[in-house]
Amino acid sequence: MSLLSPWFLAGALLIAGPIIFHLIRRATKDRIRFSATQFLKESPPQLQRKSRIQNPWLLLLRCAIIGLLAFAFGRPFIQSNLPITPALTTPNALVVIIDSSASMQRTGAWENAVEQVESYVDDLAATDQLSLISSAATARTLVTFEQWNEWPPNERKTLASATLAENEPTWGASRLDDAIGLALASLEQVDENRELRSDKRIVLISDTQKSARIAGIAGREWPEGCRFDIATVQGSQPGNTGIRWLGWSGSDESQRKMRIGVQTTGIIQNSERTLSLYDAQTGTLLGDPLQLYSNSGDNAIALLEVPAETEGPFKVELSGDNEPFDNTLYIAEERPRPMALHYYGDPENADDPNRSAFYIKRASAGWSDPVVTFGGPDMPDNAENRAPPFLLVDSPLDRATVQSVQDAVESGSHALVLLQSPDLIPTAQSLFQETGWSDARIDRADSRLGFIDFQHPSFVLFSDPRFSDFSRIRFWHTHALRLPSSSQASIVARYDDDSPAVLERTIGRGSVTLWVGDWGPKASQWTLSTKFVPWLQRLFERAAGGPDQPSVVRVDSARSLFPSTTARWQPIGASDSAAEVPNAPGLYRLTDGRADRWVALQIAPEESEWEPYALEDWERLGAPIDSPYDRQNEAAASESELRAQNAVELESQQQIWRWVILAVASLLILESLIARKLQTREDAVTA
Repeated sequence: MSLLSPWFLAGALLIAGPIIFHLIRRATKDRIRFSATQFLKESPPQLQRKSRIQNPWLLLLRCAIIGLLAFAFGRPFIQSNLPITPALTTPNALVVIIDSSASMQRTGAWENAVEQVESYVDDLAATDQLSLISSAATARTLVTFEQWNEWPPNERKTLASATLAENEPTWGASRLDDAIGLALASLEQVDENRELRSDKRIVLISDTQKSARIAGIAGREWPEGCRFDIATVQGSQPGNTGIRWLGWSGSDESQRKMRIGVQTTGIIQNSERTLSLYDAQTGTLLGDPLQLYSNSGDNAIALLEVPAETEGPFKVELSGDNEPFDNTLYIAEERPRPMALHYYGDPENADDPNRSAFYIKRASAGWSDPVVTFGGPDMPDNAENRAPPFLLVDSPLDRATVQSVQDAVESGSHALVLLQSPDLIPTAQSLFQETGWSDARIDRADSRLGFIDFQHPSFVLFSDPRFSDFSRIRFWHTHALRLPSSSQASIVARYDDDSPAVLERTIGRGSVTLWVGDWGPKASQWTLSTKFVPWLQRLFERAAGGPDQPSVVRVDSARSLFPSTTARWQPIGASDSAAEVPNAPGLYRLTDGRADRWVALQIAPEESEWEPYALEDWERLGAPIDSPYDRQNEAAASESELRAQNAVELESQQQIWRWVILAVASLLILESLIARKLQTREDAVTA
């Protein structure tokens, strides 16, 4: 027996009232006055120690009435072993983020993460929803809420298991904030077209290493009532030592040394490590291994000597560590791209300070990449010149020469044509493979660039407002180019009179750029401006295949650094190549047109750090952390609330208080009859 409102039992204290009244002797009802007592002071009846209770059975009856009345107001009910649950339960919308970055490559980590995902799936009810997101360098949704709802409830666990089996950890860096942002976006749509709102929850299954990026969650708005839970992943090894590439030390080829970073985190059993240098193509050990001692928390730099007259690519291996995923580095040497500059014009112009060729030759002479060699059309293109030759035309060409220039452009070369006079229009329109070009006289003293397409690759480096002012550069040319409406040339820049200034057209694998005007100091201020050399170098870089690209890059940066769709990647030791940018560390032979070089892909160095974030770091960024302590309190509160709901339901069904009230009414009738009878007897005795 239980009470829904037990505090009403305090009313049973009123039982003291009848007891006191029964102990008090009542005064005589009929009074007779005597003369001898008229001067005495009247005193009421008083309780005496030996006072006896009058009518004890009537007193007991009255106490029972008061006790039963207090018991009825307490709303009694009988506990049931079968709890009464609410008829309608709130569904859950769960987003599970599984970390698939390179640090999850360590032994046992991925298996642990998959087990935790499956445990959350097992706890879902038929009305719950699940979304599964993979987090690495980029976040991607593996299972959406819509896909989860389309599957029958008894087959959803199979869907989750099959999805996890098809995925594995990548070699990218940890970008946890992107995955959390994707999870929040999916939760915003989960309650659309639903009458009952879901309880929202995000679970992050990760090693939460401090090197992971989480700053992006700062300032984000979380759905009302959304909870964020972190399930930490553990590997089979408590510590790790990783190596990373830091560059070269020493400028002399005979004294080159590799700078290798060695970082140790966690608990390690053995501090002895060995660094070894190999020829990546033959596997030959180069020099003696370097002995190291690394303890937990150490972050040191090791200098690994490279034998003289040894060319790469190289492979560096760390031994003595039980986690091998970050113990190998491939090193490809940076090699500049040689390029031949074929000049189609009078050779004496290259030494005349009043000619454009003079400034082009000297501006390109000091570049480190591409390394430009100035020469005539017949300059040999030896095997070392991997980049296509650059063609400079500032004089009219005969038909045969025009054809040879066209063939070179179609094969991948880039041609720059300076339209210094109307005499070059036939040559220019032939190189552009068009007809109908004409010229017009200009009466004004000078011109300036009025329109520039700063999104074009040649001018994009000036797109910042700090560098986009070309209004001070004057051009003193006396002719303007007129194009037919059918022209396929792209106008990159115009003069302030709206006549074309810079044109470009792609032909075959190469392209042709035309500048209307002379670059000599007597004809323009262009070659003497601060924008001339950067613009010219960007033009040559485009001709060489794009800006200079490093030979040692991170795996997750390779796609953005090598966007070419014509490139082919061949892993070392393999016979086949592929167009897809590799997503695993290693050494690859990159072929793009005539460019052919080694590229080493490495994992992000921060993936070797295993120290996790503290919960306070997440809370400072505004994440609604769902701690185990809060879950226990919430579970206890939910259980208590459910018990209270069940008690109300049981009490409303049983309504024991009604029967108690009927008993009280019956006892009141009996008490009235007994009291009436006793009163009648006392009156008779008095009479």
